[in-house]
Amino acid sequence: MKSSMMYGKVPLQVEIQQGRFLGEIKPVYKEKLLNPRLEILHALREPIGTKPLVELAKNKKRVAIVISDMTRPVQSKILLPPLLEELHQAGITREQIKILIALGIHRPLSSDEISGLVGEQIYLHYEVLNHDPNDTIHLGITSKGTPLDINRHFVEADLRICTGNIDLHFFAGYAGGAKAVMPGLSTRKAISNNHKMQLDENSASGRMLGNPVREDIDEAGEIIGIDFILNVVQSEEKEIISICAGDFRLAHRTGCSIIDEMYKIPITEKADVVIASAGGYPKDVNLYQAQKALDNAYHAVKPGGTIFLLAQCPENYGEEIMHQWLTTANGDSASVLERLQKEFVLGGHKAAAIARVAEKVHIVLLSQMDRNLSRLAFMNPVDSVEEGLKLCEMTPETSVWFMPYACYTLPREV
Repeated sequence: MKSSMMYGKVPLQVEIQQGRFLGEIKPVYKEKLLNPRLEILHALREPIGTKPLVELAKNKKRVAIVISDMTRPVQSKILLPPLLEELHQAGITREQIKILIALGIHRPLSSDEISGLVGEQIYLHYEVLNHDPNDTIHLGITSKGTPLDINRHFVEADLRICTGNIDLHFFAGYAGGAKAVMPGLSTRKAISNNHKMQLDENSASGRMLGNPVREDIDEAGEIIGIDFILNVVQSEEKEIISICAGDFRLAHRTGCSIIDEMYKIPITEKADVVIASAGGYPKDVNLYQAQKALDNAYHAVKPGGTIFLLAQCPENYGEEIMHQWLTTANGDSASVLERLQKEFVLGGHKAAAIARVAEKVHIVLLSQMDRNLSRLAFMNPVDSVEEGLKLCEMTPETSVWFMPYACYTLPREV
């Protein structure tokens, strides 16, 4: 049995010669939108839970639009033109609009990267800014103790719009919605407080009810005052499936229900071996991002089994604190988990998430990273698909799942 799996921007063929093949865990197919621009305009004019955007924008003086950075597969080049068109229809000028890149703790984008993200015309004619965590306004503290120090430009706007992609998230339940500002436009201290709640067992992928991380994110959105969201649901091929616009909770939940239909995949048994691709670029741009694939694949593998992960990781770990924690641990996964219990540090949480899986299963990694970096991340490095399959040590009785889009799909044993 064979499968084509993305590795960066290149498809790799993975073929097993023996083993009990259980199948591919893939998203449920839904038709892409044939005319995304018209569908976006329709969503902006008939939103969920709010007035049409044109009505909300009338007589406003400052508009802030939040977009995702390059680590998220959001097609801002497609979302922004109709959104800006509606704002101009309401009398808003270019000079009244600031487009803010929600970085969280990710690095700032270069000028070329920003131009590529939003398109050259928008880059040339609108003010597009990287979020600066040192330029914030304090708005209070959530009931869970998260300080709300939020991007000054967003706070000072009298119309606040968030764009984004709705997807499964390994501890916030789902991406999208108010997550554009918490953590997108926040500070490391705030993000650390929010993210440390991932230690709660209810902080899990695909879980909304009772998830403390998501509850904190939505409370932050309420306090900050998000006026409108424009979120998309995309296929694993990054094609737009649905547009959800309007109230930051109601529109987001509508998109989450579509995500459940597409990406929560029932399985009848777990496998000895799971061969998983993060899904290619940008999901495997670094290990910080590709960890989500590992977390999802863990739901499909037996205790003591093997996950063979294909993730190119040209940016290596992709986060300095994560790098420090893994280097200090020197291959001792238990020490990382103990450290996180004593001191929750953003970036360290990703190292701990990998360690948690490594404590239960074997991990084989095909990547561009230096082999020692892979070993420090508790993984067995390989340089080819064939070498990785040998380490999986498959026999005719070995059960195997393929997960070609592991960052997207959440297996559920039924």
